[in-house]
Amino acid sequence: MGETRPDERLSNAARGRPPGRLAARLSLKAFARDQRGTTAIEYGLIIALVFLIIVTSVTVFGNKTSVLIGKVSTAVGAAIGP
Repeated sequence: MGETRPDERLSNAARGRPPGRLAARLSLKAFARDQRGTTAIEYGLIIALVFLIIVTSVTVFGNKTSVLIGKVSTAVGAAIGP
């Protein structure tokens, strides 16, 4: 007669995919181990941090400059007179 070959459409518990929640848990573990894209995320975080530093420094510089211009304006107005 001949050899019997296993039907590949049937699941094999030893090498098949576990059903239900366990499959989701295994795919989450695989997702956590995946390192692709982490460099892009890190660069994005660095750019966001640099952007926040620039915005903060420009705001502080702008406020100090505004106060200085106000003082100069007051001094010039007092020197010229009414």
